[in-house]
Amino acid sequence: MLFGIKNLMEAILKAKILIISLILIFINSIALADEHSLQRQLNKQSEIIKAQSKRIDELEFFIKEFKNNLTRNELIKITTKENLDNIKEIKTPNKPVDMVSSGKGKSYNPETAFFGPLPQLKSTDGKYTLGMMGLIQLDAGIYNQEANLSTNNDLSDGFIVRRAGLTLAGVSEKDWIWFLSYDYADSGENPNDGLRAAMGIYRGFKPWWIFAGLFGNSVGLDTSNFSSQRQFMEAAMPQATFIYGAGSPAMGVAATYRGKEYYMRFGFYGEPYKNTSTEDEGLGVHARFAWQPIKLRTDSMHIGLTGYYRTANNSNTFTDGLRDSTLRFRSKGESAVSGDFILDTGIITDLDTYYYAGYEFAKVNGPLSIQTEWGVLGIDRKTKNDALFSGGYIQGGYMLTNDARNYNAYFAQFWRLKPKLSITEGGLGAWEVALRASTIDLNDSDINGGEASSYTLGLNWYMTTFTKTILNIVHTESSGALSEDFNVLGIRLQIEF
Repeated sequence: MLFGIKNLMEAILKAKILIISLILIFINSIALADEHSLQRQLNKQSEIIKAQSKRIDELEFFIKEFKNNLTRNELIKITTKENLDNIKEIKTPNKPVDMVSSGKGKSYNPETAFFGPLPQLKSTDGKYTLGMMGLIQLDAGIYNQEANLSTNNDLSDGFIVRRAGLTLAGVSEKDWIWFLSYDYADSGENPNDGLRAAMGIYRGFKPWWIFAGLFGNSVGLDTSNFSSQRQFMEAAMPQATFIYGAGSPAMGVAATYRGKEYYMRFGFYGEPYKNTSTEDEGLGVHARFAWQPIKLRTDSMHIGLTGYYRTANNSNTFTDGLRDSTLRFRSKGESAVSGDFILDTGIITDLDTYYYAGYEFAKVNGPLSIQTEWGVLGIDRKTKNDALFSGGYIQGGYMLTNDARNYNAYFAQFWRLKPKLSITEGGLGAWEVALRASTIDLNDSDINGGEASSYTLGLNWYMTTFTKTILNIVHTESSGALSEDFNVLGIRLQIEF
């Protein structure tokens, strides 16, 4: 390719020399020719000049098109220092850069980028960036229930701002990433509103990433997915209860490792930053391992193990002569609009250590996706009988349009979906129908937290990459002190920016 363009340039130069030579010969021949021969010679030379000019125009057009298909590095290789200044600068499109990626010049791709579409601020030397993203989730719910006679727990219809979060994030000195995230919505959830993340990440030891600060507790698949990227309005009831119950977000240090076919993350965590106690803080080891034999975005397989082992965060209060802890496991089911709990172990006393162990599985094959988890939670107590809880779920989805759920192997979780043809492009967006069944049992030993099973039919409309509407019809059957059998029709409007 390089020799070809050199030959073309030489051809142009030779053509110009030939024209000048012909003109000189023509001028010289004028003095020697008579009137008849002069006219004949003039016509002949004119035809030659026109033919050569046409050829030069064709060569120049070809070279211009050829240059447009070259990269800047290729152009520099074939251009000498003297004539480089005469070549117009080749400009690249002014597109925002994916903040998580360290590669220069990478354009923004919403299906892989960590952040939303807002442009980022960047220092003049390019070593520091600052970006902002946000999430708004507006929920509504209508309940139909059979009230529990012992508590008369009334699940109320209504509207809530489920989440209203802002995140500031940036890159410093290329290998440092920092996050500061705050949720302004007081939805009464566990975890609560407030500071959601304040952490730094060092990625200079690739393929290792090191995390430090306040962030999620690194356990489970559905709970590791961002709330904005789940198939349903709420995380599956069993895993949300077991994993969020241990505290998330929490202060800690963690590391991730990405292999060719697997993802691994483990860390050491304290208690949730809102927990208060005058005693020593509870500590835990959390881990997650995923085998990824197929790791394309729309054709993937995820098989994993996950869990934690934690010591008690003891309280300075006592119940029946036994020391209290800050640990309890409870759930509102798979709708948060009402705000009432239907399962609750109460504060667990006499606690020594506790642990969770479970498996993860997910499969995406074009429009079809399947996801399931099951786990057990063990309570080790000092003098009382130990307890063992369990629960899990299975869910599946099918895209009604020519789209697919987006699996991001880099973080071993699901990511935002970009419709093939969004409503802003004159299309219908992406449509998905989904089903989920889940069950949890919080009864064992002298702990009677209740048990419940839930069944959900969902319809998801991905209007654009950053706007989504979710419709959930949920049927829940439960037993226990706070239990309710109920149906709920829930709807959410979600906007990312």
